[in-house]
Amino acid sequence: TSGGDSALTAGYGSTQTAQEGSNLTAGYGSTGTAGADSSLIAGYGSTQTSGSDSALTAGYGSTQTAQESSNLTAGYGSTGTAGSDSSLIAGYGST
Repeated sequence: TSGGDSALTAGYGSTQTAQEGSNLTAGYGSTGTAGADSSLIAGYGSTQTSGSDSALTAGYGSTQTAQESSNLTAGYGSTGTAGSDSSLIAGYGST
């Protein structure tokens, strides 16, 4: 599902929602939601949620939530939550 002026690219078996003005790229078997004017890039088997004006990049098998105006970058197998106006960078297997 892609909103107005958004770009959505998804692999097979994935479920993705890109809201207005957002950019979402996801590998297979992933679940992603990109808020308005946000950027979300997710590897396979991951679950990602990015709030408005946020940037979220995650490797495979990870679960990530980036709130409004935050930047979250995570390796595989990690679980991360980035609050509003924050920046989070995490390696693999981390919480």
